[in-house]
Amino acid sequence: MKHLATKIALTALALTGVSACNPHGRNTTKLQYMPDMVDNPTVKTQESYLNPPDGAVTINAILYPETPEQAEQELRNPFGEGAQVSRDVVTNGKHMYDTYCAVCHGLDGKGKALLGDAYPIPVPDITRPEMVTRKDGFFFLRISNGGTMMPSYAHAISPHERWQLITYLRTLQLQPK
Repeated sequence: MKHLATKIALTALALTGVSACNPHGRNTTKLQYMPDMVDNPTVKTQESYLNPPDGAVTINAILYPETPEQAEQELRNPFGEGAQVSRDVVTNGKHMYDTYCAVCHGLDGKGKALLGDAYPIPVPDITRPEMVTRKDGFFFLRISNGGTMMPSYAHAISPHERWQLITYLRTLQLQPK
């Protein structure tokens, strides 16, 4: 009986010494027989257990063409390019243009405005002939993605409002020089 008690005491002492010693350093997780709830993986705010696979696209994503040339081929203005449109569309487009574009491009679209001279690269005159020949898809992509110095306005202007803005822009381009 005396030997059994000694063996149990030595075994307990050996296990205590082994469990206290972590040869891999302090920052590694020790093996546990019954893990505590604190050690379970938790989902933090704005996190998910599963990350989407690479290249995944959300269900409600809007995919735009990659280049302006593709945009001119694929995107069509629902209000018609160069067609007669309602006064409400032009009025809403003017409001969008005055709010977001006129600060740099000017009220007349010539690129001379409050911030137009502040940039190291001149702000484009959107009424010049090569811009008039561009299709509406070009302007839609430019407003959505931005340009060299122009920020993207996709977060602020809905696609429907962008098309209205472009419709108003066409009326600016038709005004006599």
